[in-house]
Amino acid sequence: MNRASLWLVGTLLLSTSVGCGANFDPSNEIKTLRVLGVKKDKPYAQPGDTVNLQMLWTDPKGHAKVETAFIGGCVNPPGDLYYGCFDVFGGGAAPGGVPSVPFSFGDTFSLTLPKDIISGRQGPIRPGQARYGLSIVFFALCGGTLSLDLKADPGAGLPIRCLDANDNPLGSDDFVVGYSSIYSFEGVSNENPSFTVDDDGTVAFQVGGKSVPSDCVGEACQGAPVPEVDCDRAPERCIKACAADGDPGCPTIDVAPAIAEKVEKDQVSSDLFRTDVTEQMWVNYYVDHGSINEVRLVNDSNSGWNPKYRGQLRAPKDKGPLQVWAVVHDNRGGMDFTRVTLGVF
Repeated sequence: MNRASLWLVGTLLLSTSVGCGANFDPSNEIKTLRVLGVKKDKPYAQPGDTVNLQMLWTDPKGHAKVETAFIGGCVNPPGDLYYGCFDVFGGGAAPGGVPSVPFSFGDTFSLTLPKDIISGRQGPIRPGQARYGLSIVFFALCGGTLSLDLKADPGAGLPIRCLDANDNPLGSDDFVVGYSSIYSFEGVSNENPSFTVDDDGTVAFQVGGKSVPSDCVGEACQGAPVPEVDCDRAPERCIKACAADGDPGCPTIDVAPAIAEKVEKDQVSSDLFRTDVTEQMWVNYYVDHGSINEVRLVNDSNSGWNPKYRGQLRAPKDKGPLQVWAVVHDNRGGMDFTRVTLGVF
């Protein structure tokens, strides 16, 4: 096994984004193992707070085995850069053979921020910028077996591998790694954006002008089964197949979940620019067949709420279930997600 395979990092991502292995498919058309989001219950957290993270991922290839993990423990890296964290990892294990940094297998992770995450941060602060602290949490998704290398040299990279049944390293279609940033500003919080949830616990999707209930919302979406769609009994949930398979020649179908019109003031930016500034919000759409536009603005910090945040779906050629995900973000690390299954006939 070559040295590089030990440090396969996959696609490292911005704190408000997640991605997939390298390919030439549109980034919102899911064909390989993919992380769609990592939701934090406290996008902005206070020193000493415990933050809970939930990974949302999907596996269209149907791997026989999928493992997930989180690695934390990186606080205020040089320049706030993720690769400044690599010196924290590797170099052996703590007594008892466990990693010397917070590590956990699974789709969820809890991390307690240091009480001095703000006061202990070194480095310059932009004039007028509030003091802050930063904790970076890495996550991994593997269509095989995740292996932690406790004998790695410090600074070599993330000490984690993704192996097949024969202990061969898997590539980017089967191994996704990214990171999520947790910021801490004294006395400043941020709630996650959210969807409007009906009394039955679902989110109403508008599909071609008709209301369709979601399969799930939030944390319940991870591992949620794909429901069967009966187009005779629920025609509003069904769309006609297109021979062009999602290409621009297919007619567009407007799809939009009910996003709660809840916009918070961005206190940090307001203080910096000495004017009231609201958070920016957007929604990313993903499908497992056909195509859909990738991103739509939901709220602009200057012009305000955009009610036309709908995605434009183009049907696939293959008949059967079609999953549509909507992941709503704000520019302060907040997010939420929902999914609806349609039938293609």
